Amino acid sequence: MRYVRVEFTFPPAVRHPMHDFLDEGDGWRTELLTWRRLPDETLVTLFRVVAPRERYLERLRTVEPIDRFETAPGDEAFYLKAYERLGGPLEAFLGAFEDTEFLSVPPVVYRSGGRLSFGLIGPPNQLRDALSAIPEPIEVTIERVGSYGGGRRLAGVGLTERQRAALRAARRVGYYDVPRTGSVADVAAAVESSPSTAGAHLRKAEAALVDAYLDE
Repeated sequence: MRYVRVEFTFPPAVRHPMHDFLDEGDGWRTELLTWRRLPDETLVTLFRVVAPRERYLERLRTVEPIDRFETAPGDEAFYLKAYERLGGPLEAFLGAFEDTEFLSVPPVVYRSGGRLSFGLIGPPNQLRDALSAIPEPIEVTIERVGSYGGGRRLAGVGLTERQRAALRAARRVGYYDVPRTGSVADVAAAVESSPSTAGAHLRKAEAALVDAYLDE
């Protein structure tokens, strides 16, 4: 089975209000565990939320498309079941995958900066069409392509936010071009750190990615 991990970046104009909320705290995130459509087109979702519960729910009550919700406690987080009416770019985003054979590998992880990432299993020949149907101005980044070996690990290699930022900057400045056109110093300038710190982030991230790939 072919596996691809994709990250999408939603600019503020098309970002869900609760996704926007994650910018207010360090390390806050939500994980979409499962979902389904009801006959009336309502989207029912189950989230694991890593954020202050009362602040999150206070904001959630102001989101008009949310019809109702219920919560349950969890370890260092809480669980949220919500009923929502979607529309616009978010509706089109979900629709890009509806007529394909792709299956999502949970969790679907929402982070600060409008980032959303998840894994997909499906035919490689359908990937281009699915991603081309993603509405603008949502940005698409393919983070990984390979064979699916099962388990939660492939749904997200354990990188820190600083390591991910260093990898993104490295790709952007040409550090991974062949031949290489960017340096560690360029990466350091992009992430506002010293070259030694940027180099350490890159080495640790690369080691984690290699280990994950070879353990498939």
